[in-house]
Parts: sequence; C-alpha cells; structure tokens
Amino acid sequence: MAKHIVWLACALVTSIGGCGSGGDSSSRLVVTADWLNRSLTLLDYEKLVDGQSDASASIVGTIDLSAWAPGPIEVELTPDGKTAVVSVGPAFFDVLPGLVGDPDIPSGGALLIVDLESAQIDEVQTKDVPLGIAISPDGTTAYTANYGTNGARGDSLSVIDIVGRRVLEEVDVGSGPEQVALSADGSLGIVNVVSGRGVRVFQTADVGGTMSDVVETGSDPSDVAFLRGNDRAVAANSFTFDLALIDTSDSGSPVVLDTTALGTGVPYGVTYVPARDEILATAAATGTGLPTHLVTFTPSENELIPDTPLPLPGENFPLTAAVDPEGNFAFVAHIVDHKLSIIELATGETRSIEWLDESGPSYVAVQP
Repeated sequence: MAKHIVWLACALVTSIGGCGSGGDSSSRLVVTADWLNRSLTLLDYEKLVDGQSDASASIVGTIDLSAWAPGPIEVELTPDGKTAVVSVGPAFFDVLPGLVGDPDIPSGGALLIVDLESAQIDEVQTKDVPLGIAISPDGTTAYTANYGTNGARGDSLSVIDIVGRRVLEEVDVGSGPEQVALSADGSLGIVNVVSGRGVRVFQTADVGGTMSDVVETGSDPSDVAFLRGNDRAVAANSFTFDLALIDTSDSGSPVVLDTTALGTGVPYGVTYVPARDEILATAAATGTGLPTHLVTFTPSENELIPDTPLPLPGENFPLTAAVDPEGNFAFVAHIVDHKLSIIELATGETRSIEWLDESGPSYVAVQP
C-alpha cells in the first residue's frame, strides 16, 4: 500500500534558477541523503569535481523531508536519474549513537519515492523500517532490506513496484537485513542477514521461492555487492574487519571462496566499479583522531587484492562510496562532520565540502 503525498514543487525545493532540480537540466546531479537534517541535497557534479567549488557553488537545490523522522538514511537513483528511492530510519545508530556523536535520534521510519524534477513524494509502507536499497536495471523495481529499529528489529526484504508505488512482495529473510544488491543484469540479488552472520542469494524472478540458506561470511556482515557477471559477489564483515568473496554461480548454494583483511578501520560499504573492475570499501576510524579510509580491492577469480588505504578528509561514519559511471570520481558521505569527500580515482587526490548542521550527509548517489 502506498500513501500518496503531493507537494507543490516550489514549496519543497529551493534551487538555483527556479523549481525542480534547478540550473541546467542537462547537468549531472549528485544526490545526498541528509539524515537528521531531513532533506535531500542536489549538487552539480561538474562543480564538485572541478577541484575548487565549495558547497554554496555546488548545491543546486534541496528537497525538504521534514515530515519524515528521523530523516533519510540512504538514497538510490533509478537508471534514468529522475527518481530517488529513499529509506527513512535510524539504521543501527539508535543502538550505537556514539558512532555519530551521540545525537538525539527521533523514532520513525518510511520508504519514500521522490520525483527529482516535480518534487512529488510518495510513501510506500513496507513491513519493517527499511535501510538498504537496490534498483533493477530497468528502473521499475526496488528491493529494500528492512533492518527495522532497536525497538522493532526487522526481518524482511520488500519488493517494490516503483511506477505503481506499491509493495509487490514481502519475504522473511532473518533478523537484521541491512543491505541488498543486484547483479548487473538484475537476475540475482544478495542480502546480508546480521543474525545469521552471512548472506542469502535469490533470483529476482521468484524472490521468496529461490532464497538460499544463509552462507556465513563473518561477524556483523554489512554491505554487499555483485562483481561483473553473476558468479561473484562480495560482503563486508564489520567486526572481523574483512571482505568475503562469494561464489554465486549456483545461486541456491553460494560458497565463500576467500576473506581478505581490510588493512585499516571498520569496513561497512562496498561498491563495485565496472569501469575499473575494482571494489571500493569505506573504512570507519577505530579511534578518536584517526582518519577514515577508502580501500581499493582488485578482484581475481578466487581472491581480493587490496591496495594501500587512502585517507579521506571527512570523519566517521562513512556508509558507502558512490562512483560516476565512467569510474572517474568517487563520493563518500561523512555523517559525523557533515562533509562530502570527493576522490579522483586515477590520482587518489581528495578534497571535501561541508554544508549541513545536523548529522549528515549519510549517503550519496550519482546520476548516470
């Protein structure tokens, strides 16, 4: 069931040059979920990567989500770049608020579908409070890992009709699913299950009927991603400080091939970059005054080969890295000190911008 909410675009979006996404409609956008600020920020990609523009020069517009507490924690974009699927909730920070500076975290949660041009917002009611989001290659379907809250831990994966703004299927997967990912062709999915210390793999044509048993990957599995094709995936294990390479060629019986230590910090997000055939893993600092890092892994058939960790200008707690389709620049949101790190992947050069008042940005997505 969807709760249909229509706002006037000018009341919802403040932008350079008018309502909607603002500015040059042909410009690529970078979109951040601004968690406790309860907003989405739309930023100009070219300004972010020019090496000199600050936040005031880069921000195209802001979409107000103040009606939804505690605020947007993650955001993903449809392949045409026009629609944002947004999870609202506390993630795991209501259990570990110290990770993000002990803010006051209101209760609540929702799944929102936002038209970035008209600023129309639709709320879709999932069984549990959602966290992780994956979108099918054709842009018609979203999958949400519903982690829930400290008081009501989730155990479900939802399948969402984006166009119809409705739930198609709810599948119980085990307590604590955080993140979900799809293979490049959209035929396979993978979801982590914290309570099972591992992941489950499924065919998107029949999610409930093909869900594999949990294959154990390590302590506190978090983010997941498929590599090129359908036969390899990766999971970050936060409490064992490593990444697991998983053979998914038999989707009903996935197998862990190898685990590789991160080398620094606590891993959470993993992002596969097809243009570079690399995996980017974000690493939270393990102590006060220590840097966060971005670690690059090169996959081979049966192992992951790590590169030297790259220190980032922003502090904790980075949930993921988003990369443009060409593989030129990565963007990492830092929820503690309100910064967005911008990384040129070929050179390793980094810089950051800062603009928010409350905890955030928490997540970032790049238009195709």
